[in-house]
Formats: sequence, C-alpha cells, structure tokens
Amino acid sequence: MKCCLVTAAVATDFEDPDDAATRQVREVAAEPQLGILTLAAVLDQRGMAPRIFNLDRAYYEYLVDQRSRSVAGFARWAASRIASSGADVFGFGTICSSYPVTLRIAGHLKREAPGCDIVLGGPQASIVATETLAAFPFVDFILRGEADQTLPLLLDELSGKRRLSAVPGLSWRSPSGIQRNADAPLIEGLDSLPLPAYGLTGELDGAGGASLELGRGCPFGCTFCSTNDFFRRRFRLKSPERMLADMRAIASRFGIRSFRLIHDMFTVDRRRVAAFCDRLIQSGEEFAWSTSARTDCVDEELLGLMARAGCQGLFFGVETGSPRLQKVIEKGLDLDRARAAIDTTARLGMSNTVSLIAGFPEETWDDLRETMDIYMHTARHPGSHPQLNVLAPVAGTPIHARYQHQMVLEELCSDMSHQGRIHNQADRDLIRRYPEIFPNFYLLPTPGLDRAACLELREFLLAATARLRWLLVALHRSSTGILDVFLLWRRHRLALHPGLSGGSLRHYYIQPVFRRDFVGFVRRKVARFDSPAVRALLDYQEAFLKAETSDARLPRKGCTPARRLRASDKPVRARHVHVLQLDWDIQAVIDSLKAGQPAAVRQPVFYRTGLTPDDDIRLIRISPLLARALETCNGRRTVQACVTDLADCFAGSTTLRRYAAGYLLKNLLAENLIECRR
Repeated sequence: MKCCLVTAAVATDFEDPDDAATRQVREVAAEPQLGILTLAAVLDQRGMAPRIFNLDRAYYEYLVDQRSRSVAGFARWAASRIASSGADVFGFGTICSSYPVTLRIAGHLKREAPGCDIVLGGPQASIVATETLAAFPFVDFILRGEADQTLPLLLDELSGKRRLSAVPGLSWRSPSGIQRNADAPLIEGLDSLPLPAYGLTGELDGAGGASLELGRGCPFGCTFCSTNDFFRRRFRLKSPERMLADMRAIASRFGIRSFRLIHDMFTVDRRRVAAFCDRLIQSGEEFAWSTSARTDCVDEELLGLMARAGCQGLFFGVETGSPRLQKVIEKGLDLDRARAAIDTTARLGMSNTVSLIAGFPEETWDDLRETMDIYMHTARHPGSHPQLNVLAPVAGTPIHARYQHQMVLEELCSDMSHQGRIHNQADRDLIRRYPEIFPNFYLLPTPGLDRAACLELREFLLAATARLRWLLVALHRSSTGILDVFLLWRRHRLALHPGLSGGSLRHYYIQPVFRRDFVGFVRRKVARFDSPAVRALLDYQEAFLKAETSDARLPRKGCTPARRLRASDKPVRARHVHVLQLDWDIQAVIDSLKAGQPAAVRQPVFYRTGLTPDDDIRLIRISPLLARALETCNGRRTVQACVTDLADCFAGSTTLRRYAAGYLLKNLLAENLIECRR
C-alpha cells in the first residue's frame, strides 16, 4: 500500500502573491513540519516508502506560473498534483490557520482519486474530529493525537482486514454512525522515534538552521491554549544524548550547526535542562540553538548556563501584563520575574521573542495598558522581539467552550489565522458555515475594549516596531504610555483615512505612507510628548524621510555593475545609502533609552544608512569627509568632476590631493556605497 503525506499549508494564508513573496512569509513557510517528517521516518523504517507533498512549496510553484496568478484555483491544482503520486492513502497534517484550504484540497483529491483513503491528523483535526467527519463525507478517517504508532497500525488494517475498531485514537464512520475509538497511549520514550526524514525532502539543503523536536507536552492549563489537549498535559523530553546525536547527524550530513529545539515548555524541569546544557558543554561541540521557556522557570543562573551551552534565543509566552488577567486565564506568571527574565536574556546576549495577547473577554483598557508596558519593556532591548496577537478562540479550549455562542466573524480576524490582506471566498464560506470547526477565524466578545481598536493596535505595533522602534520607546517613556499614544494617533488616522478597514487597513500599515503620517502626527503633537529623546528621534525620522524622497529622484538610468571607475563615469549613491546630518548623537540617545537615563545633549553628527543581513535599515555614523563624498556622488557629475570637488578636502600638492580623492571614490565603489552610470 502506497502512502503520501501532505504537509499543513502556511503560505496559502496569504492570498495576495505579493504578501506571500515577502521574506517573512517565506521564512515561516520554509519551516520543516516535524510531525509529518517524523511520521515519514517511522513509515520508512517499516519499509513503506512514503512520499511527502509540501503544500507551501507547491503554492510558490503555483504563483510563479504567470497563468496562475489568481489563487482561486490552487486547491484543485494541488489536488491534481497530489493525486498524480498514485498513492492509496493520503495523510494530511492540519493546523487551525489553514484547515479550510486543507479540507478543500482533500475534497478535490477525493474526486480525482475516488478509490483512495483520506486520513487527517494533527492538532486541528484531532480537536474537531467528530464535527469534521459529520460535515465532510470525503474525509474517511481522523487519527487523533500522536500518530507515530497508530498510523502504521491504520495502514496495516487498511491493507488487510480493515479492523478499524482495533486502531487506538481513530475516528471513523461505521454503518451505525461516527465512531470514536479510545485514545491511543502517549509515547513515553521519545528517544525511540527516528530522526525526522529530512532526506526525503530537500528542506535542509543549503538551509542555515534546522528544527528538532526536543520533547512534547505542557503540564499547565492556560484557558486559551490547546497544546495540553493534544498532548494531554504529559510533559516529556528526549535525553541529552539523543539530542546531541541528532544535532551531530544533521551537522555531518547538511553542514548545519544552528538548531530550533521545539518544545512548548523545555525549562519546566530545571534538572533536565541543566543536564542537557552540561552535556553540550562537555561535548565541546559549538552548536547554536533556541527554544521556548516560561519566565517563572528560569533565573540568572540557569540562563547563564544555557547561554554557555550555545543558546542564542528564547521564546517567552507572557500573554498579558495584567496580574489580574494572569489569574483569569490561569497562566499565573509573576510579572516582575518576567521582566527580569527578559532583561537577563538580553544582558547575556541572547535574543528573545515575547508573545503577548489582546482581546480577552474579561480585559479592560487598564489591563491592556499593563500589557503594553511589558511590550515596551521588551522593545527597549535591540535583540528582543515583542509580539502582540489578537486572541483566537481555538476549538477545544475552555475559552472557546465558554464563548462559542458569542463569537463574531469580521473581515480582519486574529493574526493567529489569516494574516494576509485578502481571504479566499471559498474558505470564507466554509468558516461562516461551520463555526464549530473553524472558530479561530472568529473574534470573542470584548465588552471592556473596542474590538476594532485592538485589531488596529496589533497592525500599528507590528509596523511601528519594525521601523520606528526607538521613537516608540521614547514616546512610551515621555507620556502616559504607548496605548494612550496609539489611541490619540488612531483618532488622527480615522480623520486622515476614514475609509480603511480589514485588508485595506492592514495594507496601509505596511506601506511607507504610514510612517510619514505617524511622524507628521508626532511633530504636530510633540508638545504632548516633549522630551529630548522624542525630539532627537523625530528629527532623525524627518531627515530620513527627506533623504529618501530626494534620493528617489537621483538619476540611475545606465547604472551598471563596475569594479573600476572611469573618468567619464557618473557615480551615484546606492539605493539603500542615504546621508543624514543630525544635531543629535542618535546612538547616545538610544543608549539612554535602553538604560532609562536622560537623553544625551545635542551634538552635530553625520550618518549614512545601510542594510542588515535581514534587509532592515541601520544607521552608521560617518565622518564629515565621507558624508561630503557620498553627497558629491549624485549621478550628475563625472568621476573627474567629483575628484576635483573632493580634492579640496585634503592637504598637499594638487597631484596628491587628487590621488586621495580618487582613492576615496574607489573605496566607496568597493564597499558598494556607490554605483556608476555609463
């Protein structure tokens, strides 16, 4: 019996091809899906030779075809491609965000290959197994929970006597109706599982990092989370020896030494965390890794050990900055310890991602202000990445059970699900018809908040933190808080662009016009937020916007890659290079914000802009000489004229001064700071 495993889709959330093509979306879509890869390795060990069909790769292939720019037909196209594998059984991984498109693909696949068996697994299908089987007759089976042991059993039965009642964790149809077999036992010895079948895909070829499953299960019971339902709260870890062996195997085969160690709550068992770190240190291997942790399960000593063992990043799910809501949602974090963990992580040189949530039904504006204080506390560390998510009612959670009859469907929903600007109408129809299967696309009642303002707050913070981080930090510090700044800004935005909603609002915040509008708003309201840091960063943003506008008009026609300058060439600044003259030492201002100290005094400084490896803008201090040289390269003067102009900056004979000016231009070209028009 031939089996084809199909990954859960990620990129298909982004209906607009331009959204799907962004670096951020591609990075998320490229993440290997460990559940599918581990299942494939289990089947491969048993000689079943499974195939893997990656829906995200297929989606990008589909978009590249200019004839297929309309994504409405992707589900049918993907089903045809999957059917061409000739498999007898198709196993689909599922997650809540792409469950609608997964089901549509499965429906088309059943029509393409009517004799096949379609099996769903993964978190979403497991939670709504009975509802899915009742609503979608083309789904034959759903394997609930961990399927590493039960999928081989099911395949054996499907190729033999089909004793379906003998397969633990299986939901299926019988002549008497939908059957739900008893849950399968959890896999206690995770070391018995094989290394994920990376060799069956090509996902690690040329990759900079790899994901490895560190363990499963979370012993906590947060009211909004479904993790403990899927793994039934049974906390398990792989042994340090097994993890080190897997890391070595991947390093040997793919040359990768950076790992994302996947586990919701690795640090729950301090003793085993320490044992893992000690084993890595003793091995002498220089592996870099990141993982998730609770802020109340780490301290300076443990974080220091993790850093010495190669940990470079941590994910903290803080969720809310309100002590009251911490109790309501049964998270129970000490928020002073959370702040300390964020600070310590940053001081040790590790990056951190701090996840926060808005939109709890019990939440008030005061609660949200406290959450924003945690957000901005995180933002003042350059290597920290605060996130604000709008709460999604995930099926099977206590919050969903309590509020399922009060959910609201709007165009802009939680970013946990659809994140693009356009939502497929076929998906939308399914979501509207079956709210019990797709609740994560709905919003919960928030009587203490303005729901539209919460949705816009998330878009505002995402855009402003990416491009205006330090201005945000300064505004938060010099006012009653960033939430009040946002509410004042939102009134201004509604007057400026009253027609924006849903996808058009999301699009506005990712466009340059938002940055210009917000900087203009701060300038008009600067008296309300007055501080040296706000004034300095506002001057910088205005200077940058002015430089962007003026440099966009530089002549670039005829620019060509060149290693040497000709006298007749006309040098022009590279597109990412802008020259700024400011009255503030911006780095000193930023340092003062990080330290919570008053901003530095005025000091005339020249800067140029550059790009980080992630294509983000960075500011680089330069000398007045370099600033003049870059400004001279405006695409209108020849090299000879630029040399004549710059020669006045040097001392010595005319020949020596011209030689120095020419040498300076050659170095600008070598550093890719200028281009040449020929």
